[in-house]
Amino acid sequence: MSFLYVVIYYGPCETFGTHIHKPQIVNGIKDDLQNKGYRVKLVPVNWVNYCMLEICGHEVFRCNLKNLKFNTSVSRDVTAQRAVEAVLVCSSMFRRARAYLWFWSLLDHQLFRRTIYGPQDYFVSSTDDDPPYVSISPMECAECCGIPIEGDEASMRCGCPVCRCAE
Repeated sequence: MSFLYVVIYYGPCETFGTHIHKPQIVNGIKDDLQNKGYRVKLVPVNWVNYCMLEICGHEVFRCNLKNLKFNTSVSRDVTAQRAVEAVLVCSSMFRRARAYLWFWSLLDHQLFRRTIYGPQDYFVSSTDDDPPYVSISPMECAECCGIPIEGDEASMRCGCPVCRCAE
């Protein structure tokens, strides 16, 4: 269902001892939402003095019909202004949630899988192909004597006659 589709449930209004459905009470909300680009459906219900706005099956705003003014625009009715503001906030929250869930569903379906046709990585992915590490700082003969040695792996013999490095 669209986020731009609002259902207004309204009950019979109790005035002067009569119970009659009066869609003119919610005309201000309906007209303002239609001017903002929403599709509005009015649904009469059997609860007395009841008004509820719904988007995508979720209740957005509820009030007593006696709090709304009869056949006036939203600019003059404070409760109707709150109802329209609730619809605008709710639809933006639904839009944000849809975008968030859409992005995570893309990741779940692995549209960003690394293939020859997909985006390429330009950062180091593995260090197995790199040349062996060469130390410039002095090292110690760790096998037996602990004497500092300088150089690369080929000349890592400490020179001690008793040491196994000399062999």
